[in-house]
Amino acid sequence: MRSHGNIVKLNTEVYGGPILYTWFDRPLSIAGRVILKSDPLNPETRLVRFNEPLLTIPHLAIHFNRGVNEGNHLSKQKDMLPVLAKIDELASQENLLLHLVSKQLGVNPKEIMDFDLTLYDTTPACHIGIEKEFVSSGRIDDLMMVCASLDALIESSRKPSEVTRLIAVFDNEETGSGTKQGAASPVLHNLLQRLNLALGGDQETFLRAIDSSFMISADNAHGIHPNYAEKHDPTNHPVLGGGPVIKINANCKYMTDARSASVFMAICEEAGVPYQQFVNHSDVAGGSTLGNILTSQIDLQGVDMGVPQWAMHSCRETAATIDYDYTTRAFTTFYNLPV
Repeated sequence: MRSHGNIVKLNTEVYGGPILYTWFDRPLSIAGRVILKSDPLNPETRLVRFNEPLLTIPHLAIHFNRGVNEGNHLSKQKDMLPVLAKIDELASQENLLLHLVSKQLGVNPKEIMDFDLTLYDTTPACHIGIEKEFVSSGRIDDLMMVCASLDALIESSRKPSEVTRLIAVFDNEETGSGTKQGAASPVLHNLLQRLNLALGGDQETFLRAIDSSFMISADNAHGIHPNYAEKHDPTNHPVLGGGPVIKINANCKYMTDARSASVFMAICEEAGVPYQQFVNHSDVAGGSTLGNILTSQIDLQGVDMGVPQWAMHSCRETAATIDYDYTTRAFTTFYNLPV
């Protein structure tokens, strides 16, 4: 979109539920997948990522909006459009993004059929705090649990086991999980069925295996905020650095019950790590997670938990370094439990 001053900006759509104003004035770039012309039913897919900053979403100066710090409604269509380039008035700005992507991939622009591209903050993750006790990064929710699960599975694979150990990582949780790769799809059920058949099992074997299985639904939790303690439950205050958090909700937003919570407590005790509990302040609506969505497809027993963090859904989030270690140890212990 050409704008005043010969500025080219992108017409974007917001994904999920971000804290919008945290995206202003940051160095942003582009990553995603590109579909190229090839077999009509099986087109070629190429991944693309620009490592250098390419865009920014400039905030309006306070001189033009003196009340910005008293509350500032943001329009996703007007306020959140990123700047891509400044072009000469006589130059063409047509298909700038398409040509940028084609050059990055080394293909002719005519070969590109379509793409799924998103913006990301290029500022590297870092440790903060006097003792480097915190990690500051984008996408801590929920890539921290993905990484901890993977580290634990790799570590536990050094020890043989008679059980099937599995990580299930889904997409589109922030938009309802209703895609073919989301938790509301039958993808996990189908995968487990195929594993059962590959191991020589039948339908009865599969149902018995499901009944004797346990799932840890790992999605980060809210640590008590030092500036907003009143937003939290009066008696349940998970703290950063206090260990993994068991998430509980009386209205079944989480799959945790007393039995599954006890199982995870026992896992943490076996691993020698502390654990905490989280419930929402009764006047403050909380989020949900994948545990209940998955149980609509498979009647697994399990617990919802996560690492406590600040600023969930901000462009930049914060968690405690030690909580990652605690959680990885708990997951490894879980994978190594005897039958």
